Amino acid sequence: MKFRHTLTVAAFALVIAQSPVIAAEKLWSLSGFNQPESVLADTTNKVLYVSNINGSPVEATGNGYISRVSELGDILDHKWVTGLGSPKGMASANGMLYVADLTFLRVIDIAQGKVVNSVEVANSKMLNDVTVDDEGNVYVTDLLAGGIYRYADKKITRWFDHEDIPHPNGIQYDKGQLLIGSWGKDIQSDFTTSEAGSVYRLGLKTKRLTLDEKAEQIGNLDGISVSGENIITNDWINGNVFEVSSSGTKLLFNAGKGAADTSVIDGKLYVPMMMDNRVDVYSLKQ
Repeated sequence: MKFRHTLTVAAFALVIAQSPVIAAEKLWSLSGFNQPESVLADTTNKVLYVSNINGSPVEATGNGYISRVSELGDILDHKWVTGLGSPKGMASANGMLYVADLTFLRVIDIAQGKVVNSVEVANSKMLNDVTVDDEGNVYVTDLLAGGIYRYADKKITRWFDHEDIPHPNGIQYDKGQLLIGSWGKDIQSDFTTSEAGSVYRLGLKTKRLTLDEKAEQIGNLDGISVSGENIITNDWINGNVFEVSSSGTKLLFNAGKGAADTSVIDGKLYVPMMMDNRVDVYSLKQ
């Protein structure tokens, strides 16, 4: 596989009404992946993990894999962990990398670079994103079957359901709550919906689900991350990247159709371009 690494100095900005200009400067791009669905920055080991579906997003082909990339955009190990079904969202904690792999939660020992546990999730259809709370409990969304699963004490249970989010996608733990980006309602075969998705907050202790009215029906949401006091989320269908703050939702820029499970670390936005087999990295700045 030939990788192409491109450094870019280009800024994208969009003014929404009277709001200030929000800019995102592209730092670099790396091509040569196979349907990259998620990028996770591991600040402890100073590497990026990229999940590659490499086949059908709804079928376990066994061709899926995880790549390791340097923080500067150099490929370290193209096929670091292989033999996965259709890997998507990831999260790491305590030396383990957790991967949503269609109907399995894969647990990868980072030091060994291999799967050490495969947890089958009964009645699941398309596990999509993963996050870990302060106590090491793992939460996984199911885009097609709905619901949120919780993995604790080596057991996985269906932990939360709600009719308002029949298709939860992105999930991120933050200060005692889960931030959820929903895909929308009435999902079609081409993954469009009759109603766009919104951002929700779910209390871990109370299981109280609250709609963020400032981010209601903004898109078919995929990635969701915390950036300072704000939330960064994106629409897979049209590529819009949003910042959600206490004052409202702003469109930062358009990353392109197929921008999948994004993540933000230290002011950098990592964007897997699933349809273009590429990862783009931006610097977010006001």
